[in-house]
Amino acid sequence: MNAPSVAKGVGFVNFAWPELKIRVMAEHVKDNGQAELSFYSMKDSKQLLLHRARVDLLSTSAISGLVKRLEKNDKNISWEDVLTYITEITTEMARKGEPAEEIWAAEGDTLTPSYLLEPLLYLNHPTVIFGDYGSCKSAFALVTAYTVQLPFKDNKLGLTTNGESTKCLYLDYEDDPSSFRKRWSALERGFNTAPMPILYRRMTAALADSTDQLRRIVDDHGIKLLIVDSLGPAARGNLNDTEPAIKYHAALRQLGITSLTLAHTSKDQLSKKRTIFGSVFFMNLARSVWECKAEQEIGEDEAIISLKHSKGNLSKLQPPLGYRFSFTNNSITVSKADLANTGLSGELPLTWQIKNLLKQGSFTTKEISDRLDKGTDTIGRTLRRMRDRKQVAKLEGDTWGLSL
Repeated sequence: MNAPSVAKGVGFVNFAWPELKIRVMAEHVKDNGQAELSFYSMKDSKQLLLHRARVDLLSTSAISGLVKRLEKNDKNISWEDVLTYITEITTEMARKGEPAEEIWAAEGDTLTPSYLLEPLLYLNHPTVIFGDYGSCKSAFALVTAYTVQLPFKDNKLGLTTNGESTKCLYLDYEDDPSSFRKRWSALERGFNTAPMPILYRRMTAALADSTDQLRRIVDDHGIKLLIVDSLGPAARGNLNDTEPAIKYHAALRQLGITSLTLAHTSKDQLSKKRTIFGSVFFMNLARSVWECKAEQEIGEDEAIISLKHSKGNLSKLQPPLGYRFSFTNNSITVSKADLANTGLSGELPLTWQIKNLLKQGSFTTKEISDRLDKGTDTIGRTLRRMRDRKQVAKLEGDTWGLSL
């Protein structure tokens, strides 16, 4: 019997014997030999669970009993050799713990991040989109799922996929399968593509208490994107304490895939900067954070949303994104939107706001300050920087216009 391929992750080891067409997942491995083993058959390009057992790998009688059980599935496999190999690797790993790695600089390394969906989702890192109720963040999360699953490479939404179909798992803490299916169906009609399913799970337990179940789902279905809707019920406890935030992000690390978490906005009226509701650690531990706002008139079937990049650990802050959602004929259609002439224009960088205003004509510093509701000192400094970059020009007196 040849040695298997071994893949180690956070809290598990995966063994694969291609010639035997079997795979074994070892989880919850203890240094005293206790482990949970899941045995899979990989015949005919299909994966079938053969057996799952909690076993003491250092107990001769326990191993003998497990061998007899597995021989009922396939007597041609030397299950004793399989379990001997698993015991050696897993117990050694458990006793050593997570090893320290020696990291060397590599000539080919760059600071350019890897994306699952650019510029929104860093690959294998947690992203959060937060916003008030009615900001369409859940609808936009479905757009991201649809785009990466298709994959919608030639979309006109300014979102770049990695070119491969990415399976998603949607964890729903707020709604039910029927309501979710209706939204997914409406989005499919809007995209006007062939039918495509998404893996959905209605959730009641906290994410930190569900990692074992979710890891099996992720592994069994090849999930690469996890969407959590929403943070409050998924984290549980007093969200202003640090522990729920730390436990929540520890759970995401154990799953080890790209994640998108939907969250609500802090109600702190004393702070001018809007943040994720709860402990600052929800913001600190996420690698990328976007704020979602919506403009929609009562009774209208159309909404415009803005996504403003509030935090980016692996890249510079990205320019705001604008989208138009149309909810008509039982469908949801999405297109890019220019925020300049909307009530969300204030989400644009100040330089963009100034250039959009100067497209209408020339204005003084005071007039620009009044129009954009910004201090004259702030406007003055920004105008001088823009002049140095040859984006604007100073005309007569204190009047400014766009550079020719």
